[in-house]
Amino acid sequence: MKIGIDARPLMKQRAGIGTYVYNVVKMLNDIDDKNEYYLFSCREVYIDFELGENWHIVTESFPVGTLWLALRGKSLIKQYGIDVFWGTQHVLPWGKNKGTKYVLTICDLAQFRIPDIGSRYNTIVQKAFVKGSCEKADRILAISEATKYDIVDIFGIETSKIVCTYLAGTEKPERASNEEIQKVKQKFNISGNYFLYVSTIEPRKNVETIIAGFNSFMDGLEDGNEPYYMVLAGGLGWKYEGVLAMIEQSPYKDYIIKTGFISQKEKQCLFEGATAFVYPSLYEGFGIPLLEAMNYGLPIITTSVSSLPEVGQSAVMYMDEPKNADSLAGLLKRCSTLTDEEKKSIAENDENQRNRFSWDKCAMETLRILTE
Repeated sequence: MKIGIDARPLMKQRAGIGTYVYNVVKMLNDIDDKNEYYLFSCREVYIDFELGENWHIVTESFPVGTLWLALRGKSLIKQYGIDVFWGTQHVLPWGKNKGTKYVLTICDLAQFRIPDIGSRYNTIVQKAFVKGSCEKADRILAISEATKYDIVDIFGIETSKIVCTYLAGTEKPERASNEEIQKVKQKFNISGNYFLYVSTIEPRKNVETIIAGFNSFMDGLEDGNEPYYMVLAGGLGWKYEGVLAMIEQSPYKDYIIKTGFISQKEKQCLFEGATAFVYPSLYEGFGIPLLEAMNYGLPIITTSVSSLPEVGQSAVMYMDEPKNADSLAGLLKRCSTLTDEEKKSIAENDENQRNRFSWDKCAMETLRILTE
């Protein structure tokens, strides 16, 4: 069987969908030497592992990825004799060749649930292509039960057509040395205890509430207590101006650290040195950052919306409401006063919850759907 894959998410700087596609492709490369795979993209495909002889990369140069897939996808599928095409990021080609099956991944439908939550371009693409792609697909892979529910509720797709394929986190790395951790802290001018947020700075991530909650937490510190830092690790996405303005106006702006893009090693060191992980997202299709934080046994603060309770279950702390800064401040205080016994219990719960998810399971279920 010849399987085609929309490989546009396989970029050097990966996040979200890119992390998902990278890990599934890596696992499929390890476990399946019977089927032929074709990675299609309109830009360079970045792979840092050796592909098997049954894997092929096909690239063309085109400035707008979604339009390229829509216009060129059907022709490429015919040219290479593809039996099953996997649309990895919400969109399938216009038209369909006789005998070809389409499998489509839907990660989230945030733009359909929360107005003005994404970039204008992404919102236009979602509204223009996603419903039709869902209707055209022979099977849909939803990365959580919450996403599956949204597909049915918003587009009226038959439940029997949708399969839930949970994602996973990153592998637990060997512990960084104290010297490595201190070097990263010095690079970002972190000279004390800190809370950590890791993701893009954009409206969906609710970073304004992080800042408001941190301000309230710092206001409540008793005299003589060492102040904390709030480390925002990640690049600027879109509609981030309000976040930057809030930081500038904060009386504790010197304690709010923006790192920009960070390396995997820097991210590991920041996780290992943190007091707690803060992730009050307004909507998630899955929530890989929660599982990343669980690698390090950290207390985790998040919201009980969309898929986050599926991923976190009883291992994490939930805010009363996603935009309740006082609730966040209370949980920050709780994390700052945990006993060693409480920290040990949290680390054990993190490990047990993290082990429920694996890229092996995700890849095997994906392969089953692609070949059935």
